[in-house]
Amino acid sequence: MRIVEICPYDMARPGGVQNHVRDLAHWLSGHGHETIILAPRPAVHQVEPGARTIGRQHLIRLHGTVTEVSLAMPGELAALKQAMASFRPDIVHLHTPWTPLMPWQAWRAMGGPTIATFHATLPDPTSISGGALLLAARYFLRRIDAGIVPSAAPLAALPRGDGLAPISILPPAIDLASWFEASRPRSGQRLSVAFLGRLEQRKGVDVLMRAWDMAAPRLPAARLTIAGGGPLQGQVAAWCEGRVDASHMPAPDPLAARSLFGNADIVVAPSRYGESFGLVLAEAMAAGAVPVAAANAGYASTLAGPFASVLLYPPEEPEALANRIVALAQDRALRQAVCDWGRERARMIDITAVAPQYVDLFQRVLAARN
Repeated sequence: MRIVEICPYDMARPGGVQNHVRDLAHWLSGHGHETIILAPRPAVHQVEPGARTIGRQHLIRLHGTVTEVSLAMPGELAALKQAMASFRPDIVHLHTPWTPLMPWQAWRAMGGPTIATFHATLPDPTSISGGALLLAARYFLRRIDAGIVPSAAPLAALPRGDGLAPISILPPAIDLASWFEASRPRSGQRLSVAFLGRLEQRKGVDVLMRAWDMAAPRLPAARLTIAGGGPLQGQVAAWCEGRVDASHMPAPDPLAARSLFGNADIVVAPSRYGESFGLVLAEAMAAGAVPVAAANAGYASTLAGPFASVLLYPPEEPEALANRIVALAQDRALRQAVCDWGRERARMIDITAVAPQYVDLFQRVLAARN
């Protein structure tokens, strides 16, 4: 098949959608499918290998996080249309299609069988932004061949019914091989706890800091590393200053991120809302760490299983998070049991298990068209 993966975000900027697009495109290409990534021109970094760029992108703040909007000029769209007429894609795969505006522009310029992945969980549909996204979702579902959501979390908020494309639940296609390789034997001498993500209100790093103030006196040998950058970086740095039990490191490159998780006993993901899956949890489990997460719908779907009550805590409740960390810290046998389960769970999420399901869906869409 000839496939175009349309990413609404700068491929050079760290992000779960970008990782999914990159890894899926690489796997498809390696299995005989001609695949092109289409994404906005990067702001400062080099262009992603194998990607075609179109449109300028700008960062904005929305729903407590940073996202992008992009716009392609008429000349760029004309050139794209000509290039795609030569490439003749069998499948156009849109990611987060409601992100303004380039994905919609590019899709309109190409046409053809289309699948859209709705990565984000919609905000309250009664809000202005939530209502607008709901209308956008309905617009696309009336015009595409099939939809994908990474878990049941976004599914509940999407419109369903006659005249709308069917929606499948498929985990993101992420290559976890390097995370498995990053795992290191844990010494058990000093508990290492890690956070990796944007330092913003939505990701809950403030909840983690309050929880650590409660947990640390009960765990004198434990150390917390908070890795990332964002609006709350100054607050995090000030909180860490002078402490021997907590430190901050800037947003790490991929190698440093894998090392952080590979040496951590526990990885905490305290995101309040807006998560549709939980790639950070999959990466932690592959690296041999125990994931502790806020029980938002996306994270709960990733950690569903025999240890859910041990690993999940109610969002916004730092005392509950502190108790989860302490309980795991004091029970090495439990941590090992969770690690064993987590590595098997990560193998189920790895691209080798998931990508063939995408190919099957692509082929079913093409068969239905014919």
